[in-house]
Amino acid sequence: MVKRVVLCGGGSGGHIFPLVTVVEYLKKNYGESNFEFLFIGPTGELDGKVMAENNIPIKAIYCGKLRRYFSLKYLVDFSKMPIGFFQSLWHLMVFMPDVVFAKGGFASVPVVLAAKIYRIPVVIHESDAVPGIANKFLGSIVDAIGVNFEKAKRYFPNKKVFFAGIPVKSNSIGGDKNKAREFLGIKKEVKPVVLFLGGSQGAMAINEVVIKSLRDLTKKFQVIHQTGTSHFEEMKRMAQVKGYKIGHSDYYPMAFIGKELADILALADVVVSRAGATFVAELAANRKPTILVPISRSANDHQRMNAFELSREKAAVVLEEGNFNRDMLMHYLDEIVFNRDYSLALARNIEKFYYPKSAEILAEKIMEISGN
Repeated sequence: MVKRVVLCGGGSGGHIFPLVTVVEYLKKNYGESNFEFLFIGPTGELDGKVMAENNIPIKAIYCGKLRRYFSLKYLVDFSKMPIGFFQSLWHLMVFMPDVVFAKGGFASVPVVLAAKIYRIPVVIHESDAVPGIANKFLGSIVDAIGVNFEKAKRYFPNKKVFFAGIPVKSNSIGGDKNKAREFLGIKKEVKPVVLFLGGSQGAMAINEVVIKSLRDLTKKFQVIHQTGTSHFEEMKRMAQVKGYKIGHSDYYPMAFIGKELADILALADVVVSRAGATFVAELAANRKPTILVPISRSANDHQRMNAFELSREKAAVVLEEGNFNRDMLMHYLDEIVFNRDYSLALARNIEKFYYPKSAEILAEKIMEISGN
């Protein structure tokens, strides 16, 4: 009998990629013909693109965001929540899944609430060291909660919570640095490579420091810079004003790194990144010495808490946004790249945060609670 699975979450790569990684595992190990999948959630550009690439149909709903501060947007969000709930009721009634797999966050709330009305079992996944409002709330009503940090277990009922890690997509591991050189047009291996990442949407705090530091950076390193789609043209313009020819001068900006990620990670000697849990797992899987720059005002301060967990294990250098400047950046890049013992220690320690059986654990739990 075909098993029907609803996926929900969305809004960022950190939510979308773990969902499809588990789908990939289910298809490969339990038989693709044994499943039907449906994604219910917001229809952002990234959500739509990734689901289309994985042949997963989408049903769009309105999702209101849960905020920790006063905003006039509350009025709009308040109206979206009940609409999204009734949309979810309808889509679930039509599809009637055996199980819902939710990545958590505000986009999961209406779907999970509707699923519980129909008594559909739900598994949610929490990536961060400290769960957000949505997952803390949903944890009390769902059937099982997979966590990535042991610390997060304390926020959920003991009988429901289990350790799962974060599923890392197969195409982000085991890359070929020669393919990355060919793709980017980097001709020679004459300098170490630094990769700057700001998450799927980019990060102005990182972008601004990169641009201000370009002259110092390119004296010592080849720089690959994911700017974020919305910032790409401005970053490119600012670099050109400084006299840098894009794709040359040891500066290689990209709006977004997609399927090339594994190859580019293989090429990078050190990565400077935000502290989103999903991408940290990918860095861990690739054993990359890393400087983390957590968002100073992320929801529930989750990026700082994630970064703190790595810092405590000496698995990454952590720089708060207020301390992230040209001098601090160059100091730590020099220390990591030109001190081989330190670089190897960071690589060994960050690898501890990679759990290769994560997709398997979550897939087995989905099968278990769906009545397999």
